[in-house]
Amino acid sequence: MMGYQVYLIKKYKNLNRDEMSYVASLTHDLKTPARAQINMLNLLLKGQFGELNKKQYEMLKLMCSSAKYMSNLVGNMLSGYRYGLNTIALNKTRFDLVELINAVIKQSELLICEKNMNVIFEHISSCIVFADRIQVERVIVNLLSNAITYGFENTDIIINLVCEKQNLNFSISNKSYFIPPKELKRIFNKFSKSVNSRLNNASTGLGLYASKRIITMHGGRIYAQSTPHGICTFGFRLEKAYAAELIEK
Repeated sequence: MMGYQVYLIKKYKNLNRDEMSYVASLTHDLKTPARAQINMLNLLLKGQFGELNKKQYEMLKLMCSSAKYMSNLVGNMLSGYRYGLNTIALNKTRFDLVELINAVIKQSELLICEKNMNVIFEHISSCIVFADRIQVERVIVNLLSNAITYGFENTDIIINLVCEKQNLNFSISNKSYFIPPKELKRIFNKFSKSVNSRLNNASTGLGLYASKRIITMHGGRIYAQSTPHGICTFGFRLEKAYAAELIEK
C-alpha cells in the first residue's frame, strides 16, 4: 500500500512538472506576438506610416492599451507558475483605483457600443489602494466583460465605488436574466456556468473563479447578487490600505 502511495505521489509530481513546463512554453509563445503588436502600434501612433486623424489615433491607443494589458497578464501568469502551480505571486504597489477603472471602461468602449449600452461610473475623485494592479485590473475586466456579455442591449451598466476610511466596495450592476440562488452559490467555483453563461460558447467558467482567488489573496471578499427583476450585481470588498504618508497629507 505504501509503495502505491509513493508511486501516486511521484506520478502527481511529474504531471505538475509537465503542466508547469507546458504553461511556461505557452505563455512565452503568447508574449512574443503581443510584444510585436505593441511595437507596431507604437510606430503607427508616432506617425511612422502616415499622419492619423483624431479618431484613428484614439482607436489605435485603445488597441495598444489592450495589447499591453494582455502582455502584462501573460507575464504575470508565467511568474505565478514559477512560484508553483495554481499560485499567484502578488506584486503590490500604490495606485489610484478610480484611474484604473476609467482605463478599463475606455478599453471596453467598442464592446459597449456594439450592444448600445451606457456605462455610468459613480465614484469620488480618487481612491488610493495598496494592491497588485495587474491582478485587480484582471478582476475588473472580468466583471465588466461579464456585465457587457450577459447584459441586455440598450441598457445601463452601473459601476459603483465607495471608499471609506479603511475599506472600499466595488460593484457592477446590469440588467440581465435572473440567476437562481442555487447557481449564485457556486458561480465562483472552477468551471461553473450559470444559465446565462451556458448560452455563451466562449465562456470557460474560469473568469469568476480566478477573480475570487485574486480578491481572496488580497484579504477581501467577492460576491454576486441577482434580483427577480433582472438586476445582477457582482462586486468585491477590500481593505483600502492607505499609505501612512498619504494619510498625513
